[in-house]
Amino acid sequence: MSHDGMTERRIIVQGISTLYLEAGEGPVILLIHGNATGPQDWRRIMRELSATHRVVAPALPGYGGTGPLGDVRPKRLVSFLTAFLDELGVAEVIAVGHSLGGLLAGEFALTRPERVTRLVLADSAGLGRAVSPVLIAESLLPPPVVTALVTVLTLPGGDVARVVGLAAQLRQPWRVPLSVWVSQLRLSHSPNFLRTSLETVRVGVGLLGQRFVLTDRLDGIRVPTLLIWGLTDSEFPVWQGWLAARRLPSGRLVVIPGAGHASHLECHEEFVDALGPFVRDRIAAGPPPPD
Repeated sequence: MSHDGMTERRIIVQGISTLYLEAGEGPVILLIHGNATGPQDWRRIMRELSATHRVVAPALPGYGGTGPLGDVRPKRLVSFLTAFLDELGVAEVIAVGHSLGGLLAGEFALTRPERVTRLVLADSAGLGRAVSPVLIAESLLPPPVVTALVTVLTLPGGDVARVVGLAAQLRQPWRVPLSVWVSQLRLSHSPNFLRTSLETVRVGVGLLGQRFVLTDRLDGIRVPTLLIWGLTDSEFPVWQGWLAARRLPSGRLVVIPGAGHASHLECHEEFVDALGPFVRDRIAAGPPPPD
C-alpha cells in the first residue's frame, strides 16, 4: 500500500510477519523507532530523506503490525534487525535510532560494524544509568498489575488516557502532527503492543536505572556518529548525550532547546537541519579516490 510516496510492505523475518515503511532510492537509511510507538513516527523524516536515500522503517516485534518475538532484550532485537536487512538484501546502512531504537542502533554498530557506515542516536537509551523515575516505577510493577493495566487501557477511554499521558511527557506536544496522535490511539487498542511496551520497560529498567548500557563500549564505534537530544528530555537526561559524544571516537552532539524526549516529532525542522547534512555528507563527498 502506497501513501504520500511511502510504501507499506510486509516481509517474513525469522518466521514473523513484519511490517515496514519504505521510500526513495539510493544508499539505505534504517530508521529504528523507540518503545511504546511504531514506524509511523518517522513519516515526515522519511519524506525529507527519500530524495537522496532509500529509507526503511520496520515495526519492531510486538509493536504496531509486527508479531511478537517473546524476547525484548536488545541483543535479540538486533538479531531481528540484522535478519530484516538480510531479507531485504541490504549489506550496509546509515543506522538512525530514537530512544530504545538508539540503544539498538548502537548495539548493531558494535556487533556488526561492517554493516553501519554512519550512526545517529536521538534521545537515546543505553548511554548511562539515569532514567525517568516514572520508568523506574513502571519497571517495578508486578505481573498481575501489568496484566490488569493492559486490560484497563483497552477499555473505552483507556486509549485517550494513555495518549494524554504521552503528551504530558513532551515539551511541545502541540507541534506533534495529528497523524501521530491518531496512530497512538490505534496502537492503544492492541493488547500485544501494550504488553510489549510494558515488558520492554520491565526488562530494560530496574531500581538502579537502565540495565543495558553501552557507555564503556563506545570507543568501539569507529564510524561518524551524531547525537541529537532535546534539552528538556525527561526520560534520558541530555548530559548523557554530552558524555557519550566525548567518549565516541567520532561523535558530535546537537542539542535542540525546544524539544523534550521526542525531538524528531516536537521540533521537526531543527531535527532535520541536524540529520540531513550528516547523512548526505557521504554522498556530497563522492566515492573514495582510487588507490
